[in-house]
Amino acid sequence: MRIFLVIFDTLRKDHAGRTYGNDWIKTPNFDSFAKDCIVFDKAYPESLATIPVRRAIHTGIRTFPFNHERPELRTDDIVHLNGWNPIPPHHRHLSEYLNSEAYLTSFITSTYHQFKPNMNFHLGYDQWNWIRGHEDDKYRARVRNGKAEMKRLLKLHIVKKNPVIKLLQKRILKSHFSNVQERETEEDYFPAKTFKKTIEFVKDTIDFKKVFCLIDEFDPHEPWDPPQKYLDLYLEKGYTGKRIITPAYMESVDYLSKEELKFMRASYAGEVSLCDNWFGYFVNQLKELEIYDDSLIIFISDHGHSIGEHNATGKLPMFMYPELVDLPFMIKPPGGINGPKKIRKPYVYNFDILPTIFGFLNKEKPKAFEGIDLSIFVDEEDHNLDDRSYITCGFDVCTLYKDDNFALITSNNRKHQKLYDLRNDPEWNINIANENPEICNEAFEKIKLDAKSDLPLVSRFEFESLKDWYLQKSAFYEKG
Repeated sequence: MRIFLVIFDTLRKDHAGRTYGNDWIKTPNFDSFAKDCIVFDKAYPESLATIPVRRAIHTGIRTFPFNHERPELRTDDIVHLNGWNPIPPHHRHLSEYLNSEAYLTSFITSTYHQFKPNMNFHLGYDQWNWIRGHEDDKYRARVRNGKAEMKRLLKLHIVKKNPVIKLLQKRILKSHFSNVQERETEEDYFPAKTFKKTIEFVKDTIDFKKVFCLIDEFDPHEPWDPPQKYLDLYLEKGYTGKRIITPAYMESVDYLSKEELKFMRASYAGEVSLCDNWFGYFVNQLKELEIYDDSLIIFISDHGHSIGEHNATGKLPMFMYPELVDLPFMIKPPGGINGPKKIRKPYVYNFDILPTIFGFLNKEKPKAFEGIDLSIFVDEEDHNLDDRSYITCGFDVCTLYKDDNFALITSNNRKHQKLYDLRNDPEWNINIANENPEICNEAFEKIKLDAKSDLPLVSRFEFESLKDWYLQKSAFYEKG
C-alpha cells in the first residue's frame, strides 16, 4: 500500500470547499477528492502553531503542554514560543516507524521552519527535499534590481498608518519579494514546486508497493500573492487600493480600511484556489499512473488564520476561535469509499494520524502513541468515542477547551478568560466567563488533566499582559 500524507499550512476549514459548507470558494479538486473520503467534522490540533503541530504529527505524541523542551537549542526564527523546538531525541519519528515496516520514505516540504538547523524533522527519510523561499526563509538576500524596485514593491503592499505594523510587514515582505523575484509562470509558485517534486518521487519509485510520502506545503500561509487569475476569482473589479498580502498579528483591524480587508480576504481565497489546483494535479497524476485507487491519502491542515473575524488578524494565542483551530481532515482509504462519509460526533486530533496509519497497516499501535486509530470509520458508522467528548489545544501560554456546549479560551495563569455558550452563541461572540466561574473551573480542570504536568506560564517573550506580548514581539522585529 502506498501512503501519502498531505499537510497544508494555514488552510481554514471553512475555506476547504463544499464538503465543509463553503459554496463560494473555488476548490473543485478538494471537493472531488472529498467524495472518496472519510471526512471529519470535529478535527483539531492539540497545540499551535507550525512546529508544535508537526511535532505531534511526526511522533504521535502530544506536544502540549510543551514539557519536552530543549531550551539550549534556539533557531533564528522570529518567533520563540513554547513548543517551537526540535523533536526531542528520545521521540521516534514517523519515518523511523515506517522504515521498520520496510517502507521507502520521502519528505517533501516547503515549510521552511522544519529545515532550520537542529530541527531534525527529516531524520530517517530515504529522501527529503526542501522547497526554499517561503516567507522569511533566508534564501535570497535582496532583489537583484536593487533598492528602487524593493521600494516600489513595498509601497504597494504596506500599510503606513502604524509604524509598528509597517515594520512587521516590511520585514516579511522584503524577504518574500527577494525570494520570489524570478517567478514567471504558475509552475514557479510553491504549491506547483512541491507537488511536481512529489510526482517525480512517485515516478522514481513506481516499482515499489510500500512507499510513504509526506507532502508538507506551506501555502496558503501568508504572504498571499497568488497568480492574478486566482485573485480575480474573488477580487471586486476596479480595486485600486493597497495590495495588503500579509497581515499584522493584531487584536484590531483598525489598521485596514474595509476595502483593504476585502482585498486581504480575496488574496487568501486566491491562495487557497492555487493550492487546490496543484493538489488536483497531484491526484490526477496518481490516477494516470493507476495508483490512486489503492493508495491511502490523508489530507489535513495545521491551523487556520484570523482575517478580521473577532476583530483580529493573524494567529494569536487568545484568539483560538474556529477560524484558527477548526481543521479540514480527510482520509481516502485504499479502494476508496462511497462518500463523502461525514464523521460528525467524536473529536479527533492531528496526532491521531500515526495510529491511523498503523491501523490501515493492520499493525498493533506502538505504546508511545497517544492518539487513536481512525481507520475504524471505514467500516463503522459515526459514533461517539469514550475519551473524545472534548478537546484541549495549547498555544504558548494560553489554552483552548472545547466541548459541544462550551468553549473556554484562557491564559494559563487564568488572568484572561473567554467563555462561550455554543448552544446559544455558536459564533463565539458573547464572553460569559465572569458570570460562570464554575464552568470555567470545570473546563480548566480538564485542561490540567490533559496536560498531565504543569502548564507553561512564561513565554520566551516574557510579558505581564497579552498586550505586552505583541509589543515585545514588535521590539524583537525592530532589533532584527
